[in-house]
Amino acid sequence: MRIFRFKSIDSTSDYLKDKEDIENFDLAIAEIQTKGRGRRGNNWVSSKGMALFSFALKAEKDISIEEYSKLPLVTGISVLRGIKRIEEMDLKFKWTNDIYLDDKKLSGILVEKVNDFFIIGIGINVNNKEMGVAEEIAVSLTSKTKKNYIIEDIIFTVIDEFKKYYRRFCVGEWKYILDEINSRNYLKGKKINIVSTNGTVTGIADEIAQDGRLEVEISGTKKLFDIGEIHISRLKNEIE
Repeated sequence: MRIFRFKSIDSTSDYLKDKEDIENFDLAIAEIQTKGRGRRGNNWVSSKGMALFSFALKAEKDISIEEYSKLPLVTGISVLRGIKRIEEMDLKFKWTNDIYLDDKKLSGILVEKVNDFFIIGIGINVNNKEMGVAEEIAVSLTSKTKKNYIIEDIIFTVIDEFKKYYRRFCVGEWKYILDEINSRNYLKGKKINIVSTNGTVTGIADEIAQDGRLEVEISGTKKLFDIGEIHISRLKNEIE
């Protein structure tokens, strides 16, 4: 693992995406990101005190791109377990790429494919106390526990957990990983609005299915939704 550290950078993910000699598990860490982003190009507020990092993952030739659509879920449970190794708390996984604490966002994940690599970008609110425009929807470890943390300890613990879960994923243990993810499923039982090209429907979120899609009960019928097809609107205690 090669480690690239920055005081400030536009995006750790973009740095790795542009790297011509990229290697498996190359890791970029920044104190501040000026152009961090989330899914659908949303800006990611990146203040000092956060764990801001991205790493490269070489795609396995015998794993299909359809199977790799589950990678954000594998990453999510890895982040959750990594944080719990540092501080025991009731963390939840919000399909498909956020970690929640006390109904607020603690961490976000963005997975992008570039040639033969996946670039996995992660942001965790650690020692930052000021959330700016995200004050009402975000939480940090230090705001919860009043402790200060060594940020790189958290980063390397998360990567260690990812390597464990990814090995299990590669050898066909997806069902066991999914069971653990569903045991921490933040959306389950919550009323959500789903906005798609066909309009808006309201339903009750259920479990994450075997193929990684979200089960939603709509008018007594369970339907499956892919993150690329829907947008979960913001309801009470439901912040995306």
